[in-house]
Amino acid sequence: MIGLSAFAVFALGLRHGADPDHLAAIDNVTRNAYARTPLLSRFVGTMFAGGHSIMVLALSALVGLLGARFATHGALIETAGTWISIVVLLTIAALNVRQLQNGKADRLVGAKTRLLPRALREGTSAFLAVPIGLLFGFGFETSSQIAAYSVAFGANAGAWGAILVGSMFCFGMIVTDTLDSILVHRLVSYRSVQLPNVMRTWILCVTILAVLVAVYELSQVLGWQPPVTDLQVSCVIVAALAAVFAYVFARTRQLQPEPLPMAALPIGEVP
Repeated sequence: MIGLSAFAVFALGLRHGADPDHLAAIDNVTRNAYARTPLLSRFVGTMFAGGHSIMVLALSALVGLLGARFATHGALIETAGTWISIVVLLTIAALNVRQLQNGKADRLVGAKTRLLPRALREGTSAFLAVPIGLLFGFGFETSSQIAAYSVAFGANAGAWGAILVGSMFCFGMIVTDTLDSILVHRLVSYRSVQLPNVMRTWILCVTILAVLVAVYELSQVLGWQPPVTDLQVSCVIVAALAAVFAYVFARTRQLQPEPLPMAALPIGEVP
């Protein structure tokens, strides 16, 4: 039973790592950091998830200490967080649709990313992913999710039991976020006439994901009882994102970096 609970929380962490706002933030930092530290920019997602995990684990410990008191108001907090999540997801979808309509397909757009201070939003250090992830951890929908998971799977387990649950959630999130930064690094590392089409596909898929998750959450809030569990939905979302990752990797596999212009080559070398 414990193993099943751990797997469930891990799967939910994978799903949370696929949150369109996570993808947009990681996309932004990876692109900004690529020119300065191309190798380190591959692991922006890992650092983002690490900063995010600090808040998740802190909240898990708090939930474990409060125990039954928190569980009493858990449903209300989760409902409020779900409404915030719906608004954020639909905002992300609208921003990306407008971007595609304007003929721009250079990067994802995130609602939370736009609210960051300019120094974090436009900085070129890969390590900025850590404080950005930490700030994202303050998001109320994130807090409500991990609180619900901690209460559901760590009841009467105390602070250490809740932290263990939170750790499994974080591990799943780290896996997805790391894959995302590796994917974005691959995109910005290569140049081809096909690249804009690949980017449009990537942005469109994330936009569709945001809309589907928002509609699913909204239908539940309005009283619809889905015939599947949240765990099954999480697995479908992660599988769909993995399929998009595989598609992008396959499309960019044949792309080659643009040769350096003659002026940029060392003296005596030819392209």
